[in-house]
Amino acid sequence: MKTFHSAAAAAALLLALGLAGCSTPAADTSTDTGTDSGGTTQGDATTDDTGDGTLVTISGSGDYTVGVDAPYGGYQLKDANEQPAGCTWAVEDGDGNIQFQDQGITVFLTEENKFFQTSGCPDWVQFE
Repeated sequence: MKTFHSAAAAAALLLALGLAGCSTPAADTSTDTGTDSGGTTQGDATTDDTGDGTLVTISGSGDYTVGVDAPYGGYQLKDANEQPAGCTWAVEDGDGNIQFQDQGITVFLTEENKFFQTSGCPDWVQFE
C-alpha cells in the first residue's frame, strides 16, 4: 500500500510542476515616455490581468512601436460601436507608409506593422 501512495504522490507532484511550467508569462508593458529615434512621444499601455490572461489596454492617443510599446494582437475601441468623430488611427510599415487607416473600431497589429498611431480615440483594449 505504501508504494501506491508514494507513486500517487510523485505523479501529483510531477503534474503540478508540469502545469506550473505551462503558465503564460506576463506581457512586458514597460512604456517609454521619452522619444524614439523618430522623435515621437510614446503613449501609455497597461495590462489588466483578469485571471483569464493578460489583456493590454492602449491609450487612445499616442504613437507606438508595434511589438515593443504595443504587443501584437487584435484591439478594439473600448465601449464603441463605431469609430467616434475626431478619432483617427493609422498602422504604418517600417518606411512610414500607411498600411491601414481609420477603418473602424478594430485593428490588428502584426509583425508586418512597425508603428501604430492613434489620436482622439477611446482606449484600445486587446481581445486577441
